[in-house]
Amino acid sequence: MGNNGLKYHIPMGWVIFLFFYYTLLIVGGIAFMLYIILLINEQSVQNYTCYTFYVSMLSSVSFASIYYSKKLYKACIDERLLYEESTNKAVTLGIIMYFILRPIFAVAFSLLFVICILGGVFFLMNGLDCLVNDRMVYLSAIISSAIGYSIGEVLDLFKSISNRTINNVH
Repeated sequence: MGNNGLKYHIPMGWVIFLFFYYTLLIVGGIAFMLYIILLINEQSVQNYTCYTFYVSMLSSVSFASIYYSKKLYKACIDERLLYEESTNKAVTLGIIMYFILRPIFAVAFSLLFVICILGGVFFLMNGLDCLVNDRMVYLSAIISSAIGYSIGEVLDLFKSISNRTINNVH
C-alpha cells in the first residue's frame, strides 16, 4: 500500500521535534537493548522472561523509529512535506499523531507476539522452562525488529484479516 505521492502538512517545529523524537528512540532503544544483551552474557540470569519482553519492546521501537524517520526525511527530500498546517487542523493533527504513535504501535504488536508465543508454549508444555532462555531473548529481538520496521504492513494485514473474518460471519 504505497503512499509515495502523499503530501504531509506539518509545521517546521513539529518536523524538527519528530526527528529528535525518532533519534532519541533509536539511540535509547539500541543502547538499552545492548545493555540487556551484555547483562545476559555476563552473568547467569535466572529469569529470561522479563528480558524477553524488554528486548522485544526496545528492538521494535528502534526499528519502527528507523523506518518512520526514513519516511519523514524522504518526504523532505522529495518535497512532499508542506511546512504549513492544512486548512483543516484535524489533518495536521492526524499526520503528527501518525508519526508519533507508529513506534508505540510497534511495541504493542511485538508484545502481542511475545505473549502469544509464551502463552502457546505455556499452554502446550504446562510451563515456560523449556523455552525461555537466552535464545528466546535473541529470537524475540529479531522478530520484533521485523515487526517494528514493517508495522504499517502489519496493521494493514490485521485490517484485511479482520475484514475477511467479519465478511465471512455474515
